[in-house]
Order: sequence, then structure tokens, then C-alpha cells
Amino acid sequence: MNKKGGLAMGILIILIFIVATSALILFLVKSGVISVKEDTSSEPVLNAEFLPLGRSGYLAIKDFKFCNSVNENYACLIPKSGFIPGEEVHFLFVIESSTYNGEIMLLENYRIKDPAGQIILDVDQKDSFQFGVKSGEKQELVALKDYFLTSIDAPVGEYTLELIVKNPLLDKQITLVKSFTEE
Repeated sequence: MNKKGGLAMGILIILIFIVATSALILFLVKSGVISVKEDTSSEPVLNAEFLPLGRSGYLAIKDFKFCNSVNENYACLIPKSGFIPGEEVHFLFVIESSTYNGEIMLLENYRIKDPAGQIILDVDQKDSFQFGVKSGEKQELVALKDYFLTSIDAPVGEYTLELIVKNPLLDKQITLVKSFTEE
């Protein structure tokens, strides 16, 4: 029993020493004897991005249409899936997304593949469209529109649009693949 008491006393002395040393260091910092370099980075002190419960949510493309044009009220004027070379190809899509801390942020990227499967247009991360809004709802529907020009000398056939939508706040990404024809 004497050895157990000695071990407990040793641990208690070590803990008292650690607390006293910490108190002395904090006193020296507060009095200005020891200076602390200010952290100017925007990184949080505790980076908890690895926690699986932190970023749950929903992201889906609810509606998609190719159109002759899309007006300012996000209405598709003359839906169609066949276009002539040199024509503008407008598309309208509706995203349903959960909010994260009252915010929604969406990034839109897309690529176009010709009938042979070769990528002819790639609107990637550097050219991505960004949409951000504050919301009091748990989920929001967001209508977005975009367009691209077909090439005048493009071969006739079936083309593929791969639409990639990301919500970096939720750490979610979805891809929609749609086909259209050049006539």
C-alpha cells in the first residue's frame, strides 16, 4: 500500500508542476515578457472538416430543358433538342439544395462532347458560374440558365452536355448528362 501511495503522490506532484508551469507562462505572456506572434491566417484553430455529421444535406437537379431562349423570368421559350450549326443553345435547370448555416452556394461547370466523344468545350472550375444566397429555409429551389454557341462547321449528329453542379458548403456534387442534336 505504501508503494501505491508513493505513485499517487508522484503523479500529483507532476500535475502540480505542469499547472504551475502553465500559470507562469500565461502570466509572462499577459505581462508582456513573452510575446506571442499573431495568427494572420484565415484557418480556424480547430479544423473539423473531417467530421461526417458536419456537412450533411441534399443536392439535386430537379428540372432541365434545352431551349431556343430563356427570358429574364427564367421561362423556357420554345423547348427543343435539335439545333443548327452556329446557333445558340440555351439551357435552363432547377437545383434543389439544402442550406448550410442559412446559405446556399452553387458552382456550375459543364462540358460538351461531339458525336465522336471528343470534348469540344470545357467550362471548368476557373470559368465556373457561382451563385450564392442567404436563406431562412432548410431547402431552396434555384433556377439557373446558361448558353453556348454551336460551331458553324460542326458535324451533324448527337452531342452530349455534361452539367456538373457543386455545393461546396455541403461538399456535394452532382452530374447530369443530356443529349442534343446538330441538324
